[in-house]
Amino acid sequence: MSASGTTPASPDGPLYPGGMTFPTMPERLKHVCSAAALVPRTAPHRIESQSNDTWVLDDARLGSVVLRICWRGDVSRMGRETAVLERLPDTVRRPVVVGHGDTTAHGHPLSYSLTRRLTGQPLEDAWPALSTAERRSAIRRTASMLRALHRWVPPAELADGVCARPGLAAGTADDLVGADIAPLPVARAVALAEHVARTPHGDAGLMSAAVQLLRALGDPEPAVDDPGRHGLIHGDLNLSNLWWAPDGTVSLMDFEWTRIAPPSLELMRMCEYADDDAVNEADTYPSVLRLLETEYPELFRAEDIARHVRLYVLAYSVRALAIAPPDGPADSLPSGHAVHRVRRIVDGRWPAPGALPDSLVAAV
Repeated sequence: MSASGTTPASPDGPLYPGGMTFPTMPERLKHVCSAAALVPRTAPHRIESQSNDTWVLDDARLGSVVLRICWRGDVSRMGRETAVLERLPDTVRRPVVVGHGDTTAHGHPLSYSLTRRLTGQPLEDAWPALSTAERRSAIRRTASMLRALHRWVPPAELADGVCARPGLAAGTADDLVGADIAPLPVARAVALAEHVARTPHGDAGLMSAAVQLLRALGDPEPAVDDPGRHGLIHGDLNLSNLWWAPDGTVSLMDFEWTRIAPPSLELMRMCEYADDDAVNEADTYPSVLRLLETEYPELFRAEDIARHVRLYVLAYSVRALAIAPPDGPADSLPSGHAVHRVRRIVDGRWPAPGALPDSLVAAV
């Protein structure tokens, strides 16, 4: 499975299920440039991205823009992201949308968005060189945007569109992986764990224990996809999706995994990274979480947040196993493989000591 849940062996694999030719990256770029009437004045520059093709290009009509091409999983998420970006309040800094649409290549659906290119760099890249005051300012600005986002009440039709998941109709593992970065409600994560157990090197015992814990942590389950109870979250909050400008302003990037969910779900990726940092004796994300708690304390005081954070990271880790199932015994896999995180969560050894603020650590 690919990073967003489709099945080609590689981004440029020759065949798609059913024998359909799968478009290569250059073909995807060519089809989208044609559909969007783009005329790059210089060769587009590719930016690393986990779930899309992302390009910086200088267009004859639009100038300097970022083009993102969605081709894996539920490609309708690009339309949801665009609708959100166009309606968010000004207090949530984000790129300006200048174009979006859908097309096909070799019969395979593609969606795309075009945004004005921002000056600066991802906060992840800027962080090591920032002073203590600059880091605190960056997280203070981030907290302010998150608070505004979480308090915003989207129009009913937008909320309904954000909740729609047309790709889930078939209910396959690919569909579940491609729908959301956090496979919730819990039934989705359970289905993925059961799928992983059936893979050649899946640990059926571990997956059975993961299913039991998912159900225990999800009782009562934190509501998702319910506009009557919650508003929007970004959905993939981490330093690479925060943009640091030379004047110290911060913008939120990449809303493709946005959804209606409790604000606490916003902490999922940062907690995952913080645990990884603690295991590897680094302090980037542990310090980011401590700063964020200072600037947005109410986010860390949600009812049952420690239990919910553990649920979120377990569900996310099970999804990671569905994307990249073990290809051998656990002791032969790299230390960063998701199977080790799932084992530690199930055994009560997650998070690593010092990784998370005390407010996020559940007693086991």
